[in-house]
Amino acid sequence: MKTDIQLPAIITDFIKAVNDHNGDAFIACFTKDAFCNDFARNFWGTDAIKKWSDKEMIADKVTFKINEVVEHYGDYVITALTDGNYDKSKAPDPTYLDYFFSLHNNKIATLIITKNKEKSAK
Repeated sequence: MKTDIQLPAIITDFIKAVNDHNGDAFIACFTKDAFCNDFARNFWGTDAIKKWSDKEMIADKVTFKINEVVEHYGDYVITALTDGNYDKSKAPDPTYLDYFFSLHNNKIATLIITKNKEKSAK
């Protein structure tokens, strides 16, 4: 496990797309048959991921501020302070989420998003 690493360009492109609220750049980061799991909800393929991300990432103006990066056998885990215009009534403040990335041919093949219970407010 490495904690002092440089992220692959596709992951930095993904973060920039989210922070810029750019849906086209966001979906361009994924393989056509990518898998995304956002809090136990599965989205398979770019059509389903785009439908989810346009509503819950891009329209809600989600932003990331990286707190920690870990590389583990070619996969990447980013813990990030996450904010946006989404319904925060059930979200901790601050909210730190873990983003687990697996890559294939310089694209995101798998993205899993979970709450980091240790860093988020209780």
